[in-house]
Amino acid sequence: MKAYRYTVLDPQGRRLSGVGYAAAAQVLRDQLLDSRMHPLRIRPVLFQKAARLSLTEADAARFARDLSQLLGSGLSVTQALGLIQGRETPRVAAIAREVRHRLSAGAPLSAALKAAEGRPAAFLQALARAGEASGRQADVFTAGARSLAASDALKKRLVTLCLYPVFVIGVALLSIAVYAYAVLPSLEPAFEHLGEDLPLQTRSVLTFGAIVRAAFPILAGLFGAFSLGLIVSPRLRRLTRDLGGRLLLRGKRSPLKDYIFAGVASRLAVMIQAGVPLAVAWKLAREPVDLPSLTRQLAAQDERLMEGVRLSAAISAVPDTPRDLIHYVYLGEQTGRIAPALNDAAAALGGRSQEAIERVLSILTPLVIVIVGGMVGLITMMVFQGLLAVGDAVAT
Repeated sequence: MKAYRYTVLDPQGRRLSGVGYAAAAQVLRDQLLDSRMHPLRIRPVLFQKAARLSLTEADAARFARDLSQLLGSGLSVTQALGLIQGRETPRVAAIAREVRHRLSAGAPLSAALKAAEGRPAAFLQALARAGEASGRQADVFTAGARSLAASDALKKRLVTLCLYPVFVIGVALLSIAVYAYAVLPSLEPAFEHLGEDLPLQTRSVLTFGAIVRAAFPILAGLFGAFSLGLIVSPRLRRLTRDLGGRLLLRGKRSPLKDYIFAGVASRLAVMIQAGVPLAVAWKLAREPVDLPSLTRQLAAQDERLMEGVRLSAAISAVPDTPRDLIHYVYLGEQTGRIAPALNDAAAALGGRSQEAIERVLSILTPLVIVIVGGMVGLITMMVFQGLLAVGDAVAT
């Protein structure tokens, strides 16, 4: 599907604008006419590629919640999708429209949801398969909506926590660039005639400024080339994501590790509550994990669970599994309440991930401020030493 900007007249004659999604402009025109809108202009959105639509976790949570509520009220899936199509955002409405079309062609809901791509959409497909297997579609989507909403809230919280340190680091780099490109070059002519009489500290600062000015274009070029490579090369994106994941998964208390396994535990609890067999539930729960190294570890347990291995034994065989998750699963197996134990584990791991990041950032942010302030103060002091040397030379 592609995105199109449109301008229409509604039945009351008011001019409205918006964004719609369709396979072609003619298809969107027919959809607008069916909605009693008179199209005035339809044009494609610039800088887009022809690709399937994707859902954010927030969109997927809202979609699952609305679908569960409508199914719970006695509507069919097709009727529910029709109502979602009429009241959701253009992107979600376009997905609901395409899913409804595929259902009308005879596809099951789990296959029809492949109209969307991405990890949240893959989880919706897993929820649909679980609902089809258990016959409890509404209950499965209700639990899935809670899981998606909790994951989205945690992710947004972690992103919010990282914004301020990133801003401080950006200001620090900008301050150094201003000194290197604006302040130091304007002072260099005043220091030229001093030669060896110029204080060593001031010469060091001037040399540092020259190095920064020489290195910055090279580093900027490398960064730009790498960013372009990430945009155009899926393989480079996978390699970068895998390398970053390997680094961030190191350590017993890795926040990324806790975050990922919190999601796996939450999804697994949803599937087990829906009555899905453990081996199938495990596969559906681990599918959204997209770090290749960790995905291979999790997928290696598929056959073991099919053979009847206990869940605690399977996750213990995954090297990166947090010990707390193994403990919760073991207790759940002993009490016969594995799904509530997994929910408790997800909450504990998610909270610990957020707490660890907050702790690191509470130390990192003031540390960066102190370092930047010290560097700026040191550079300023060294420059003034050079200016004093100039003043002494003029006085003599």
